[in-house]
Amino acid sequence: MPSPRSSVALALALAALLFAGDASAQACCVGASGLTPGWLANHEQWLVGAQLRVAQTHGTYPTRGAFYEPAVGRDARIEPSLFATARVASRGQVSFFAPLVTTRRRAGDKVETRTAPGDVTLVGRYDFIRPGEARLPGIALLGGIVAPTGIPPDRGTGILSADVTGVGAWEANAGVSIEQVYGRVVLHGTALVGLRAPREVLGLTQRLGPRALYLLAGGYVFDGDVAVLGTVTHTSDGDATVGGEVAPGTGFRATQAALLLVVPISDTVRIRTSAFTDVPPLGNNRQALGGTSISLLKSWY
Repeated sequence: MPSPRSSVALALALAALLFAGDASAQACCVGASGLTPGWLANHEQWLVGAQLRVAQTHGTYPTRGAFYEPAVGRDARIEPSLFATARVASRGQVSFFAPLVTTRRRAGDKVETRTAPGDVTLVGRYDFIRPGEARLPGIALLGGIVAPTGIPPDRGTGILSADVTGVGAWEANAGVSIEQVYGRVVLHGTALVGLRAPREVLGLTQRLGPRALYLLAGGYVFDGDVAVLGTVTHTSDGDATVGGEVAPGTGFRATQAALLLVVPISDTVRIRTSAFTDVPPLGNNRQALGGTSISLLKSWY
């Protein structure tokens, strides 16, 4: 779980969004917060989209010693995904995200390539205050579930288990999103906490540790609603419990920086692309990952 110091720093950063001037630009779709690439704009009723994400590991954050080490093995991943979002109330929307993961894993002279579905996400959002409609920032409540439709680590096949694409447990999560616009400048923050259900692994009850996600973003909306957004996302998992006992060293943390570009093709079609990489000093017990993604969205209103 995140340290008290990091939690206080995030709280102060989010609180700073409360002191804003008049908003004069539509934030559009730049606050897609890492939970889904397809939140609806205020006038949209529903949308569908497809995303292609390509990534590769470039190192490892060990549990102790040096904060970053070159990767002994290497993963290359291709993740096509489908998603859809529907408005279920004037201020409420629900988004569905389903990935398919292909992993090519190399360790020494051994190479495996496997394809399997990943975990499916269903997340809802309710905007109590929309960005730009008041002097206060936009405030939204988030809540969702993650279904264990992927292959968990204990069920991987092959020598390298390249077909592992999920954590194997149901997750329920909740959080808050804050967004404000200053003219053409957009500021965004999201905080989310998730709890996992227990499951049986090799005859023992296992529960993964609580998951936390913090995201801070800032961007600029150009003429034609073309938007550029920089984001920093910190995720962490607490240590798991196995057979009722805490298993030290099973949690992880990672921080990822990304640059996003949103380009409208028409009033109802837009492209969203990004480049991202994990930041070496801020990870622990996890592979470091970098890559790019592109999404095509079609909306109706």
